[in-house]
Amino acid sequence: MLAEMNIRKTMVLMVGAMALLAVPFLSDSNYYLNIIINAFFFTVLAMSLNVIYGYTGLLSFAQVAFWGIGGYVGALTVMRLGGSVWEGMLLAALLCMGLATVIGAISLRLSNHAFVIVSIAFTLLMQLLASEWIEVTNGPMGIAGLPSPAIALGSFSFEINSPFRFYFLAAAFAFLSLATMRVVLSSRLGRTLKMIKHDETLARSCGVRVTRWKLFSAAFSAAFAALAGSLYVFSVSVVDPIIFDVYFTQLILVIVIVGGLGSYWPVVIAGFVLTVLPELLRTPNEIRMINYGVILILTIILFPRGLAGLAEGRLSAFAGRLLSGRTEAHAKRTSDQGRPA
Repeated sequence: MLAEMNIRKTMVLMVGAMALLAVPFLSDSNYYLNIIINAFFFTVLAMSLNVIYGYTGLLSFAQVAFWGIGGYVGALTVMRLGGSVWEGMLLAALLCMGLATVIGAISLRLSNHAFVIVSIAFTLLMQLLASEWIEVTNGPMGIAGLPSPAIALGSFSFEINSPFRFYFLAAAFAFLSLATMRVVLSSRLGRTLKMIKHDETLARSCGVRVTRWKLFSAAFSAAFAALAGSLYVFSVSVVDPIIFDVYFTQLILVIVIVGGLGSYWPVVIAGFVLTVLPELLRTPNEIRMINYGVILILTIILFPRGLAGLAEGRLSAFAGRLLSGRTEAHAKRTSDQGRPA
């Protein structure tokens, strides 16, 4: 039974991956390609929130701050320091890991609630800094004209200067990021984070250093938020204070809750659906935020555990029917064998 479910799951994943890879060849519209490119980045960003919130139980509003810092660090590394896009991504990840560790070390000494408040204040501070520190960030005008990423191997250089090429770069980045998080979260480390989420007292009694693992979760999730933001700004060729907008916080929070806290594939699916669908419907940002709010309320009321809970319920019912059918068939065969000829 489990083998059949795994086979079906693998087939669905393979079909989905093939469909995503076929999109650039089936559509010559840069608009649709850019929509899915954004979906790749926002899904990684949402999964970074899922790491710290869904698996560890720490509600963090700082993920968008790390996303924005990653964008600015990546842009400044290329435009002011003369570095490459990849060096900017690495620097952004290291910086945000350090900032997340410091923020967590200070706020978690008090309580998880203090961590939430500090994360909100930190995001607002970064948005204010991006708007007012004109000498570095260029203020509300932002940093425009970002160059296209290039892959250089010796004398060979391949420039990613079109949505078609950037699509595959974004897909590769999303695949590697999501795969890395999947490996970590499905390991003993991920189970430790879930233990901390469900019962800190029990985790401490088992010898788990709760604060240390919370700091790891914060730094680990911040790194992927920074990497996503750093590469995202080169897809749009500009970074400005809007990158810290509350819209992004609302989007990834809705994705994680609709997908299901602490789940993996449902969050990935929700990330693509909730990013792509509003763009295809072309609703204004104000209406879009209202729609996200309605979706969030309905999900909490009707499906408290999100898509993950709904899927588990369906699988349990399917497994129950399958097991019941096999039990009845076995009983019937046994009865037939026991009858005299």
